[in-house]
Amino acid sequence: MPDLDTALGFVTRRIEQEATRSGEPLTDVQRFLLNNLPTYSALPQGWGSDPEFPLVLVPRDTAYERLCTIAKVAHDSDLRLNPPSAIDWEFAAAVSKLHHHPMSWLLHWARVKERRPWWDRWLLIAAALLFILSFLPLMLLAGSGPLTRLQWTGIGAGYATVSVLAYFASRWIEEWQLKQNIKKCRRGCAFTAIT
Repeated sequence: MPDLDTALGFVTRRIEQEATRSGEPLTDVQRFLLNNLPTYSALPQGWGSDPEFPLVLVPRDTAYERLCTIAKVAHDSDLRLNPPSAIDWEFAAAVSKLHHHPMSWLLHWARVKERRPWWDRWLLIAAALLFILSFLPLMLLAGSGPLTRLQWTGIGAGYATVSVLAYFASRWIEEWQLKQNIKKCRRGCAFTAIT
């Protein structure tokens, strides 16, 4: 995973440089957190949305918030002073997201954007239309008379299959897009030529 190591090294180095430039270098706690980002949220999945999971007050993580702020400032500064460095940040975001690394969360909070292909929105619209049109047979069947259990089972299995296939297709497309973005960024990255 040399791409991941390169991307993490770039983001870590830029955050440390920006913290030093600001006059407040990273503390040992912040540096440790940057190198060992949490892999899960401390909040339960249904946090605040279900009576079984009541709203839990969690203390602010000021060290993580500072890392996010410094990453955002470093990203904004790089874009302002050296616009081609946007490719380096996009590369780091795409690689960390592809490998499901927690650095992708930090980069998301720092508002580092990923490039999306022009057809991405059209693909989303097509998927929504496919799902909506899959209800058409149910409406036609429901209008023709009462349905048997076997017909309801077939309809339910069909919808479950379409939903599962749509989920896995979307995951595959997202992964493919990330790999394509990484290839494009790799050609223009300043730090990949060094490693």
